[in-house]
Amino acid sequence: MKYPGYDTGKVVLSEGIWYPFRIHKHVKLQDNEWYFILQDINGMKHFLPSGYYENYKMEPGDEISCLIDKINCTGRIILEPRHPYYHINKIYKFDIISFSKEGSISTVVLREIFGNSIEVPLCGNKKLITNGRKKVSCLVKSIKKGIPILEILSE
Repeated sequence: MKYPGYDTGKVVLSEGIWYPFRIHKHVKLQDNEWYFILQDINGMKHFLPSGYYENYKMEPGDEISCLIDKINCTGRIILEPRHPYYHINKIYKFDIISFSKEGSISTVVLREIFGNSIEVPLCGNKKLITNGRKKVSCLVKSIKKGIPILEILSE
């Protein structure tokens, strides 16, 4: 989807594309949450909840790159800043914290670079449970709210 607000010859923002943004301010709004106000290449301002990105070390005045993750039906643009460590479609090793099984679904809990826990379905990689590994290789499929979405690779 393209952002419908730009029809005067300026750059049209499109889903799935990375664009530069300048961090204009860091403000606390009525919902008692902190947000970055980002300014795009057309001068329009957008809100980005800052709590998800505390480890990114972003500050007002910084220029950052954001993916247009989604443009909803009202024209609101959902942004995902470039992760300082992980890149989409790249492979990384993650520490294994634990395994769990609910019914027929087995999952592994992994730790990412900032210490966040990520639960990943095993989906055919059940041998991980029995081989005593401490780390596993995963493909970063996407990143949402600062957390990588992972796929365990067969090894």
